[in-house]
Amino acid sequence: MKKRWYDKDKRLAKQLDAFMKVHPKYRYTIIQGILDIIKHSDQDILNRFVVPSDIEKWSRRWYDDEPMFWLVINSLKYAKEKLLKEVASYMEEQMQLIVK
Repeated sequence: MKKRWYDKDKRLAKQLDAFMKVHPKYRYTIIQGILDIIKHSDQDILNRFVVPSDIEKWSRRWYDDEPMFWLVINSLKYAKEKLLKEVASYMEEQMQLIVK
């Protein structure tokens, strides 16, 4: 079975799997929170990426459909372990709020 890059962090993988099933009305709030964490922790990660102009034609992965999601998730791919753990914790907190 081919592994996804985020499967190396089990907590993050669990949260991202749950996130892709979250109702769209909650997604932007959560993704904006993750973006804020990235900006605070490692702004340079975001500067490494340019959103491709044809991104709306993509649909291979659940996060390819939205440019902001694509940017955030692809940025995390190059994040250090500390940032990934921080994002996983944030996502756990947010998911618990949604369930309540």
